[in-house]
Amino acid sequence: MKMVKRRRRVRVGRLLLLILGCLLCVLLLIGGAFAIKNLFKKDIIAAEFANPKMEVKLEDDSIDNQVYEEKDDASDEMLIYALHLPVFSNSSAQQELDAFVEEIKAEKAKATHIDYESNSAFSQYKSYVITATTYADMDGLNPIEPQTTKQLYISFDQDELIDIEDCIRMKAIRQLAKDHGCETENVLLKKITENGLVLSVNGEDVNFGYDENNTSFVMDNKNIPSILKYDKIEVKDREIDPNKPMVAFTFDDGPAPGNTERILKALEKVGGRATFFELGYLMETYPDTVREVVESGSEVGSHSYDHTYDWMNGMTLEEAVADLDKVDDIFFSLTGQDISLFRPPFGASIKSLSDTITEKIVYWDVDTRDWESKNTEKVIEMCKKYTYDGAIVLFHDIHATTIPAVEQLIEYYDSQGYQFVTVSELYAIKGK
Repeated sequence: MKMVKRRRRVRVGRLLLLILGCLLCVLLLIGGAFAIKNLFKKDIIAAEFANPKMEVKLEDDSIDNQVYEEKDDASDEMLIYALHLPVFSNSSAQQELDAFVEEIKAEKAKATHIDYESNSAFSQYKSYVITATTYADMDGLNPIEPQTTKQLYISFDQDELIDIEDCIRMKAIRQLAKDHGCETENVLLKKITENGLVLSVNGEDVNFGYDENNTSFVMDNKNIPSILKYDKIEVKDREIDPNKPMVAFTFDDGPAPGNTERILKALEKVGGRATFFELGYLMETYPDTVREVVESGSEVGSHSYDHTYDWMNGMTLEEAVADLDKVDDIFFSLTGQDISLFRPPFGASIKSLSDTITEKIVYWDVDTRDWESKNTEKVIEMCKKYTYDGAIVLFHDIHATTIPAVEQLIEYYDSQGYQFVTVSELYAIKGK
């Protein structure tokens, strides 16, 4: 009997040891799980930096790696951030990046990882895509969709931020928007490469190569084609009082050296602007006058290349588009600006033209018939008889008799409280 009791005690002791061992293992597993979860705060996101992406660096581009915690006062929770970001010498670029980081941090996600990729072209341009991934918990396994991205583009030789309008002509942007059925705001720059640009047009990636689009670029680099012959002219917008009367004087068939300058001087005296619908071949002949019009703040529209009668006698749609493109390229080469308005010669209409081109077709409300009368007093009489607030008035600056009439009319309408505006300004205010 004693022998049996002793054996039972031994078996019970072993069982107790086994139970204690299992409990210890469970405790170790639980503690390990908490330890692993806690490690995320210091290591899991940081581990993503263990194999950094290959980057092409330019001389003033450095990298900032940070992993840190911040306490959220509202929830009393600790939030974790892992940042792998460029550091810019350009203050505007750095400000935009800092604002983006603060915007992401304001979401108060449990964990946030911000990383970037970059590429350079011609040792001058660099594209950055900064991507923020936020997590709903601390284990880094449940990212909140969608990711948020910020894109920045820098021209290092000029030390400035650039955008799509610093790369391609507005005419090309309008055409891309028209072709894809979207607004120009949906045509975005995505990447600058040595073969061309990668654009995002209405959410779709579009390759915009240098060779295939050689008349469309405005970038100052010997490797990128450009038809620009002069320095680009920058024109500042101005304030127009929508509650005061306004009139848009327009002038066809120029530029006409001497005459055109007199009109600009008369406008300058009253702080006015006008629109000049010019012929392409005369733009080529008198480039200084074209530039003077633009520098004054007045507007240039297209009136075709040479005012051919073909516009009235069977010009095809393809011929009309080619004519307009030719004039647009001439004007751009002289000013760095793109034409946005077109007045057809003789007021002619070609089927489907307005649906095909990016320029807005402009006619007139008041025809002074200065081309017919060639009489200063009659031009003044016609204008005063029919002009009203918001009217587009037609003159021709090639006729010497028109110029004194315009000078007197500018004085007269200024005394009546009228503002002299461009057609584009008039359309923006009156909604035409």
